[in-house]
Amino acid sequence: MELLPADAETWPPTLCALQQHPRYGRAVGCLGGRAELYRLWDGGTELAHLQILRRRLGPVALTWLGRGPVWAPGISEAGRVAALALLPRLLPGLCAVMPDNAAEARVLTGAGLPALFTPQSVAELDLTLPAPKRLARQHGKWRNRLRKAEGAGMLVAHRPLDPGRDAPLLDLELAQRRARRYAALPPAFTRAWASEGPGTTRLFTATFKGEVAAFLLLLLHPPGATYHIGWTGAQGRRASAHHLLLWQAAEWLARKGYARLDLGSVDTDAAPGLARFKLGSGGALRPLGPTLLRLPALFPAPRAFPLAIPGRRG
Repeated sequence: MELLPADAETWPPTLCALQQHPRYGRAVGCLGGRAELYRLWDGGTELAHLQILRRRLGPVALTWLGRGPVWAPGISEAGRVAALALLPRLLPGLCAVMPDNAAEARVLTGAGLPALFTPQSVAELDLTLPAPKRLARQHGKWRNRLRKAEGAGMLVAHRPLDPGRDAPLLDLELAQRRARRYAALPPAFTRAWASEGPGTTRLFTATFKGEVAAFLLLLLHPPGATYHIGWTGAQGRRASAHHLLLWQAAEWLARKGYARLDLGSVDTDAAPGLARFKLGSGGALRPLGPTLLRLPALFPAPRAFPLAIPGRRG
């Protein structure tokens, strides 16, 4: 088994987390990190693709694998387990890994990666379902607030983000996060992502009597999308504007053929209201794995290992 370099031009259009899309790596590169794309192979069989990020923390070089690898079609569960058991040996130096699910975390822990931080959970909207089924998945109170918002006289519009024109909106969200003391990726990341072109973002705004009442920004990485940031003013809160924005954003994505909208992390202790909003919208809760740490002394890491992939399908 070996990691072979890949590039964004040959990156498969696979449903994956934001952190495994080449656009994420390029945006992080604008902030001083370095992204490297690889494909995981065993002989002539491609097992997965993965993006790792490298940064220096003072004198220490850190490799980070976030919510990967992204598996190739047809790799069986047994094959994934076998590959994951050997993957830590191929990752260079001090390495942190956030597995995309708890099952993969258990395999990596068994391979010698102890847990560093407790696992998170995310909420995801399945956009492959028809609109009536997505409505039926909403909590009754959430759906009632959506109906209230639809009758509140707000105008919803959407378009790609223009970092210059929309700087005042980004400033509103930055002030909101400082006031509420929550963490998010810096505005420079948003600008770097949007700089790749109009097909990378979608900004949804709700206005009332000519004033912006709320907005949300999606980052697009087909066939998936991620809720990135949002802001709501006093009028927007009274009118449940964010319920309307999220519903219309999901409808737009579904019409465009997107399969999933990642609503981000769910923390019922630190942000119970936000957790209720995400889950009430019909988002399915999915646990991720904990952040794991690989110490370089544990694995001398030669480049390749023989690997038999059991049960590979077609």
